Amino acid sequence: MRRARAFGLIAALVGTPAAADPGTAALAPFLDAVAACAGRADLRLAVVGVEPGQTALSREQAEEVRLAVESRLQATGRVRLAAAADVVRIKALREGTTGLSGAEAEAQIREAFAGDASVFLVEPRRAGETAAFRLQAITRSAACKATSEPVVVPIRVGAGVADIDAVMELAVRAFAQAAPNAGAVAICPFVAEGGHSTCAGALTDRLVIALDAEARSANRILKGARLDVRRNPSGTTCEGPVTARGRFSQDRDAGGNARAWMELEFQRGGAVLAPTGRRRIGTEGLGCDPTPRPFLDHLAATARTDGGRLAVSATATPFSAGQRLEMRIESKAAQSLYCWVVAPDETAFVALPVRGNPASSVPLKAGDVRRYPRGYGLDEIVAGAPFENLFACFGVSGGLPPELEARWLAVAPGTESDARLLQAPEVLDLVDRIRATPGVTEAAARIVVR
Repeated sequence: MRRARAFGLIAALVGTPAAADPGTAALAPFLDAVAACAGRADLRLAVVGVEPGQTALSREQAEEVRLAVESRLQATGRVRLAAAADVVRIKALREGTTGLSGAEAEAQIREAFAGDASVFLVEPRRAGETAAFRLQAITRSAACKATSEPVVVPIRVGAGVADIDAVMELAVRAFAQAAPNAGAVAICPFVAEGGHSTCAGALTDRLVIALDAEARSANRILKGARLDVRRNPSGTTCEGPVTARGRFSQDRDAGGNARAWMELEFQRGGAVLAPTGRRRIGTEGLGCDPTPRPFLDHLAATARTDGGRLAVSATATPFSAGQRLEMRIESKAAQSLYCWVVAPDETAFVALPVRGNPASSVPLKAGDVRRYPRGYGLDEIVAGAPFENLFACFGVSGGLPPELEARWLAVAPGTESDARLLQAPEVLDLVDRIRATPGVTEAAARIVVR
């Protein structure tokens, strides 16, 4: 009988609204219990929302659900809402318009929580396009609480099932409990399965933030338990007493909808600590493109083009065997040029400048157009067997920082020697370091021989 009653309540809450919202009407027993706790019929409630550490809903979904609950409570006509969950918005608005003293801000925060009871959304669960939970109201004195029957509300289709930051915070917390004496952790860049994705870098950034928060936590500071957090550059060997390793992947469900996944684990001496398992996530708030791409596509798609100050194009697409290979380079600003040829297997060799050839290192002026290799006094290159590479250039006003330029020239071709073939780890590391140079711009074009 109880099971049938609960099933009927859930069905009513997700049914099609008629003259009155069945979900609103179903809240009556809960509000009766809250009124009995508060000792008054006209209620002022503060809907706080779900617990920050939950992973059933993304942050966007959690806010969507909280607002849905507020709407249903308000529609009953029995409730006025306090602004407990909106204090940050109010504070930002008033500070930006009228100015707000510390005492005034404190008074507003106190008023925002001054309802008869605070309402929490407990034990959230997600099933398809709906979220189910219970409402739990606790009075200001904490002397009485009331709990609702299960409440079900719709949520957006396709949104992530787990909040990324919450998953990482839980993993970091579990790591801290499993290895309380760990003094350092090396963060390995997230790996994207099936290619390269900008979301791998975005997830690495979020992990850095989560571990930094742990390192600065009051618990560690009070205990003097220092935690050094180090992020390993892309392409370098990731090692240390403790390492954090993550993977990002994407697939499609039976309906063809894209799904994103992440997994994270800490390792120490070959043992796995605090693994998250494979968790489905929403990438909406990451500001990245989850699509995995082959390396050359990824390199071109993520280039810092910076308003087109530099342009590169092939004089033929494709080139034919026996045809002279040539690239056109156009600069719209004064800048030093560093070019290389990158292969699909993530190897590369430097093309410009050429050591011992002063003409190849002369900075470009605004409006300059150069042809590679003829315009630099270099030997012609004739197309042979079929291949596809990327001719990519970095333009830097004033040139690369001295140490980075010395590293680039050390592997560049000389007038009497060839360029050294760069392996994938070094290529990835150079890309990251050069792109971090202030004012850098990029341009690239395919070299295709058929």
